[in-house]
Amino acid sequence: MSTLPAETTLTDLATCPQLADAVDELLNANLPAFMGWESPGNWRWHQIYARFPEIQACLLSPDGSLLGAVNGVPVRWDGRPGSLPGGYDDVLVDVIDGDLGTDATALCLLSISVAAFARGQRVPELLLGHMREVAAPVYPAGIIIPLRPTRKHWYPLIPIREYASWRRPDGAVFDPWLRTHVASGAQILSFADQSLVISQPAGRWEHATGRPMPMPGDYIVPGALAPVRCDDTGTATYAEPNVWVWHAPSIRMEK
Repeated sequence: MSTLPAETTLTDLATCPQLADAVDELLNANLPAFMGWESPGNWRWHQIYARFPEIQACLLSPDGSLLGAVNGVPVRWDGRPGSLPGGYDDVLVDVIDGDLGTDATALCLLSISVAAFARGQRVPELLLGHMREVAAPVYPAGIIIPLRPTRKHWYPLIPIREYASWRRPDGAVFDPWLRTHVASGAQILSFADQSLVISQPAGRWEHATGRPMPMPGDYIVPGALAPVRCDDTGTATYAEPNVWVWHAPSIRMEK
């Protein structure tokens, strides 16, 4: 496994607001294009850069290239799995439209992205460790994440609960991204069946995928974690399932 150069720098958008465009480019490079389409959360996404720049962390290479980024928001959460938000969209609607004040008890990480050329260099672990240090003195309930499993799109017909239970022959969690979190001490708390919901005319999906949706039904779309459902009005809806994971405040991440 390769290692990061010692000269890498951890910063954030409060210190380096000029990195916002690079963060967007990284996010777009790592996700299917439709994930940036209109949803309640996506409509509010860029407001977190201005509202909470100090918890939009960036890891830079010695030459200033963006190796990875993590985006988070403060949330109210009482520590009970049953009181977790509905998912990505609900978190952003509550945080941006609500009156959080000083009542935040947890840090919700909405995205952790790594540049393609920096993979295999423990960038996610370093970013998670950094965010644990950021959260420890401020958020007593720890860190929660509506996690997007990286290989779930290979198995869009498998329910998220079943997929999250899969294990390799050695007993480790099957999904690489979920495995990274569990191996570092995170717990799977719950599931967000409709974490992010995108509803668009079937024609837009057809244009983006090059695949027709000629009648109502469920359609497999490359990159989607679950089928896209087209109804009899010609609207096709994607409801993305995520896994709620929790990093308790007492667990320290290995860097």
